[in-house]
Amino acid sequence: MRVFVTGGTGFVGRYVVRELLNRNHEVFLGVRNVSKARSLFGSEVEAVDVNFSKIESVREALKVSKPQAIIHLIGILAEIRSRGITFEEVHYRFSVNLYDAAKELGIGRALHMSALGTDDRAPSRYHQTKRWAEKHLMESGISYTIFRPSLILGPEQRLFFDMDRITRLIPIVALPGDGSYRFQPVDVRDVAGCFVEALEKDLTGVYELCGTKDVSFKDLLRDIFSFLNRRVLMVPLPKRLMYYMGKLAEKVVEPPPFSSDQILMMWKDNVCGLSEDAYHDGVRRVLGRDPIPYEESLRWALEGYLSISSSE
Repeated sequence: MRVFVTGGTGFVGRYVVRELLNRNHEVFLGVRNVSKARSLFGSEVEAVDVNFSKIESVREALKVSKPQAIIHLIGILAEIRSRGITFEEVHYRFSVNLYDAAKELGIGRALHMSALGTDDRAPSRYHQTKRWAEKHLMESGISYTIFRPSLILGPEQRLFFDMDRITRLIPIVALPGDGSYRFQPVDVRDVAGCFVEALEKDLTGVYELCGTKDVSFKDLLRDIFSFLNRRVLMVPLPKRLMYYMGKLAEKVVEPPPFSSDQILMMWKDNVCGLSEDAYHDGVRRVLGRDPIPYEESLRWALEGYLSISSSE
C-alpha cells in the first residue's frame, strides 16, 4: 500500500516507518528536513518537503505521493512560541490542513496519533488541541483510526535523557504532588505494530494503547534511576507550586525543562479505561496478544538509550 507518513523521522515515526517497510508497504514521508529522512532511511522511502502550515504545500505533497492512506504522527510536548510552534498550530492546524487536503484529493483512510487523557474536559492546551484534531478527522468523512497511547517506552524517550542529564549534575528531582500520578507505559514497538496492523486490517475507531502495568510517576523514576545505578532524592512539591514554576521557566528558556501545561496534563491518571469513547484494550484488540511486559520494555528501552547516549 502507498502510505503517506507525517512525523516519520520522530521517536515513534521511525518505528512506524520501519514496520511499514518490513511489511513491504511503499512509504512517502512528509517532512521539513529531507536530508534527515534520507540519513535515516536512505532510498527505502520517498521524502517530500512539506510546510504543514500551508494547505497548498500539503496538497502538493499528497498529489506527488498519491497515497492510499495517511499516518499522521506529528506532535509536540512543549511550545516554542517565539518560533510559532504552538499546540494549536502543530496539533490542530496541521491536522486540519492535512485532512482537508486529503478529502479534496479523495484519500479516504487516515490513522491519527492522539494521546491518552485527550477529552473535551481536559484543562491542558496539549490535550485540548489534540481533541480538536480528533474531532476534525471524525467529522471529515474520512475513514479513521485514532490511537491514544500512555507514556511510550523506547530508547528515544525524552524522559530518559532529561532525567539522566539533570541528575548527573544534581541528584535531586521534583515530584508533582506526591508522585502518585499513574502511567501505564506502552512499548513503542507495540505502538508501531498497532498502526500498521490497523492499516492492513482496515480497523476503525478510537483505541487506547497501554502496557501491562500501571506505575506511579515516582515508581517509574525509581525504576529508571535503579537501572542507571543512580541514587536520587525525589522531593514532592505541590502541583500548584510546580504550575507557577513552569510558568516562570517558560519565560526564561525555550523549550522549558517542564511547562505549566505539562502540570495541567496531569488532570487524571494516564491509564487505560478512564474514557467512555474508546476501546480500552487497544494493543490486545489490534495485535491479538498481550502488550510487551513493562519490565522487559523498560529494560530494552534503557539499554537502547545508554547505547545511543554513549555514542553521541
